Amino acid sequence: MSAEKNPDSMYITAETQRQEHIQEPTIRRSSSSTSSTSAHNSFASASSTTVQALEFETMTAALASPTTVGANLDSEKRDRDQPSPTYIAPPDGGYGWVVVGACFLNNFSMLGILLSWGIFQQLYTTEVYPGQVSAISWVGTLAFGCQYIVGSLFSLFAARIGYRRMILMGAVLTAGGCVAASFATKVWHLYLSQGVLFGVGAAMANPCVLAAPAQWFVRRRGLASGIAISGSGIGGLAFSFIIQKMNATIGFRWCLRVLAIIVWCSMTITGLLMRQFSTTGKQAVNVSMKDVQTMRQPTFLIMLLGVLMTSFGYFTSLNLMPSYAVDHGLSQSQGALLSSLLNGASFFGRFSGGLFGDRFGLINLLLICTASCAFTTLIVWMLASSSLAVLVVYVVLYGLLGGGFISLLAPVLAEQFGTESLTILVGVTFGINGVGSLTGTPIATAIFSSLGGGSSSDGSVGDLNAYRGAIGFAGGVIAVGALVFFVLKLKVGGKRKPVAVATA
Repeated sequence: MSAEKNPDSMYITAETQRQEHIQEPTIRRSSSSTSSTSAHNSFASASSTTVQALEFETMTAALASPTTVGANLDSEKRDRDQPSPTYIAPPDGGYGWVVVGACFLNNFSMLGILLSWGIFQQLYTTEVYPGQVSAISWVGTLAFGCQYIVGSLFSLFAARIGYRRMILMGAVLTAGGCVAASFATKVWHLYLSQGVLFGVGAAMANPCVLAAPAQWFVRRRGLASGIAISGSGIGGLAFSFIIQKMNATIGFRWCLRVLAIIVWCSMTITGLLMRQFSTTGKQAVNVSMKDVQTMRQPTFLIMLLGVLMTSFGYFTSLNLMPSYAVDHGLSQSQGALLSSLLNGASFFGRFSGGLFGDRFGLINLLLICTASCAFTTLIVWMLASSSLAVLVVYVVLYGLLGGGFISLLAPVLAEQFGTESLTILVGVTFGINGVGSLTGTPIATAIFSSLGGGSSSDGSVGDLNAYRGAIGFAGGVIAVGALVFFVLKLKVGGKRKPVAVATA
């Protein structure tokens, strides 16, 4: 993909710096020559014969080795003719805001539908495939897991062939997954369609939309990334209501077909508007030893561990909340309301997380977000029982305070390790996040089922106290993730690294 120049970018050549590096040794040689001349004059009477002999030997060696002199002249000519390296400073605005808007649109539809999986899970387990709670839970986790795990592999292709092509291909697969799921008659059909196919399509676009905003900004990097990823919160809020209404009016099969049209249109628009930004002007990137060395740094490994532990429990509450509400005597519309409120609060959390992260430190906010998720889950949700008011408080706090976890990952990576390999680093990090997302909800539902929870084939509800085991698991692993991020903060500090801003 050809490099696309941005008129707002500031181009800085290193010619002045190169000349300074050349002049400094010249000045030192001149000073040294002056000193040696003075010393020579002082002792000229005592050592004139020796100096003349040395000069004669030097001239003889130079005449005998003309190739050395020629090589030195050629080397100087090559240095003079070689173009100076160019650094393109991120504009902190300009077309970058169009990229942010395109990423927002992609996340609104693609991630909004994915985050509304709990509505489908509740419908499938109660009406379409009753008594198969554990089996159905794997559909959503397959989609989340493929999005992040396969996305780590697709990040290599995205860095090489460009973001636009990857997003356009992903649009076809995500829409195809919705259409294929509308014809499913067995659970394993949903595994392949609404799980794998939709997830792989999302995996093709996800590394691109996560990395692109951070490439265009420096001082407002957290804000730009927060706005882009907050589209998923608005999408989750909107699609929770839309899916619930369409399921009730036109049925879940036509609902899936309508969603296919929506996600294809929005992702296609995103792909057409997408542009990459590189500080070197090179869009194509290959994995190098520098990238491997970066991924072996203790700082990066600590961050990966924190992401893994947090992701085990982060999506569990979102996926279990609709079923939790219905099992505790609330209506399906109230369960959809809770899911919508959680997604809506996460919009403000992700937006404000990036905004305040730029001011108070991205790693500081990342730590606060994960610690808040653990606290609200272990305390508020554990005590909620069947109280709608307490559940509303929980989902609002969880979404608002914990919404920054996903939105802050890419800015933290850009801050700590630069932007040139950001696509690859984002892919690896969110691949680890996918491992936790893929296994976290099934582990929680397995704990729930082992304690006697879940609806049976005759429609009866099991032991509601079994939810406490799933809640304890989700909150506990997030708390471990917060401790790991605290270690990361101690290692690198919380404040933003100073950024060298180039001037024209």
